[in-house]
Amino acid sequence: MYPYFMLLITSLKSRTDLFKYSILSFPKRIDIGNYARAFKEAGLGLFIRNSMLISVIKVPVGILISSLAAFTIAKHRFRGRRFLYFFFVVDLAIPIQVTLLPLNILLKDLHLLNSIAALFFPYIAFGLPIQILVMRGYFQTVPNEIIDSGRIDGAKEWTIFSRLMLPLAVPALAALTILDFLATWNEFIMALIFIQNPEWDTLPLGLQAFQGQYSAQWSLLCQRVIVGVLPVVIVYLALQRYFTAGIYAGAIK
Repeated sequence: MYPYFMLLITSLKSRTDLFKYSILSFPKRIDIGNYARAFKEAGLGLFIRNSMLISVIKVPVGILISSLAAFTIAKHRFRGRRFLYFFFVVDLAIPIQVTLLPLNILLKDLHLLNSIAALFFPYIAFGLPIQILVMRGYFQTVPNEIIDSGRIDGAKEWTIFSRLMLPLAVPALAALTILDFLATWNEFIMALIFIQNPEWDTLPLGLQAFQGQYSAQWSLLCQRVIVGVLPVVIVYLALQRYFTAGIYAGAIK
């Protein structure tokens, strides 16, 4: 907790305190105006809006797609099922950096560069392997008798998935929501390459540019870091009771 405490007290220091006293000292005068200046002058609100827009759309959509795929692979028998699972999981071994050039060419041909869509689709694609791995393992722990009873009662596959399987998989879904939100919120390399329009810069890009532009204003930089961490902390605190159970359950098989 000490690094976060130092971030907080540094964000409240005036510029005079930073240069006159030790970086480890408490602020002589609390300058709350740093927060207002970061939003008004440095465009922090714009960066948070872009990151939040991507995260709140991408995370649920990605988890829904991966849950559907995992349910199909775990609970349905069809030819090529094992190959399909291997096709998704093997992507975990492919470094993101290897795909950046072909992705850049593809997005350019599709006229998606410098837009939210340039991040939305790659983010979903790279999140699917680990999500399918966890959700398949969790769905395999659910007895087949539950699904059979639903079919006997006349439930369709979508009803079984949405009314039976998803409520049982809440711990795994919560764990994946935390991990995926964290990964999406902090992603940097793809945003740096695919976004050249400052209007769509995400928070990590804003922090990087801010550090170069205001390299001496550590109070504003620390304030940005604190504001950037808050959404992740809120999501974790809201779902933490499911986190450990979801990860362990999804790793059984």
